[in-house]
Amino acid sequence: MKKSVFWSVIFITAVFSVNAVYGQGFTGIGPGSGTNAQIQTVTASQVKNLREGSLVILTGNIVNSLGREKFTFRDSTGDVTIEIDRNLWVLLDLSVSANDSVEIRGEIEIQNRNAVVDVLYLKKLQSK
Repeated sequence: MKKSVFWSVIFITAVFSVNAVYGQGFTGIGPGSGTNAQIQTVTASQVKNLREGSLVILTGNIVNSLGREKFTFRDSTGDVTIEIDRNLWVLLDLSVSANDSVEIRGEIEIQNRNAVVDVLYLKKLQSK
């Protein structure tokens, strides 16, 4: 368990390090890939049009569990499947309900020809 939490922290740190380097106003080309590695704020309906490996931010609600670490995320544009590792819940010491607004940062994965957001970070937003 301790190794899992350790590697989760390392992975999250690495993802946000990429965002820190490329997301701070830098609009040039990223190392090696020939593409810009910026994280994009998108809607649920836009996720299906993104390439695998794209880094995204979504804001909305987790409305139900699909089992096996998969959930339905919903915003005003529609639904998308997200995957949240159970260790991330423990690491962040977080619980949310369908009524809580959340911000998700993650990476697009293609599973069975469908785009799924692999959640790397999750934050509960303050109620207005």
